[in-house]
Amino acid sequence: MDSKFDRIIHHMEKLNYTWDEQFKDTGLVCEQLEKDEFQPDVIVGISRGGLIPGVMMSHKLNVPFKPVHASTRDFPHWENYLPRPSDKKVLIVDDICDSGETFEKLSAYIKENINHECDVRFMSLWWNNESEFEPHYFVKEVAKFTNPVWIEFAHENWWI
Repeated sequence: MDSKFDRIIHHMEKLNYTWDEQFKDTGLVCEQLEKDEFQPDVIVGISRGGLIPGVMMSHKLNVPFKPVHASTRDFPHWENYLPRPSDKKVLIVDDICDSGETFEKLSAYIKENINHECDVRFMSLWWNNESEFEPHYFVKEVAKFTNPVWIEFAHENWWI
């Protein structure tokens, strides 16, 4: 039986985001970081969607990777994250900044609880430009509230 969420997305326009596009866009984000001269001490990947681009960036930039389970939709579970005292620059990665809720919650928690100087930045491959949270880095944008669309990532349907 389909969930209410499944029924809603079933009726939305779907945009198929391929592996090739994701690989290319992840490379473009790495170029943005290099141009910005931002070399993170650690890349934090948000489970589930941020794990793949986060690991890819970790390898390309040769920096450690930290997975964090901070999901508000699929298998909701929240794991707070604080940078280690040795981390001066942190990049938090997700596949999409949709409502902005995940990034907003993490940002607020870090600001309220951190006890050292740390430049924390956020990256998503896709940004819903109608959400209030704008990540520091993104490649593609969409107006999902005005034009409801479901971005279907290759890792969400690779077996189909």
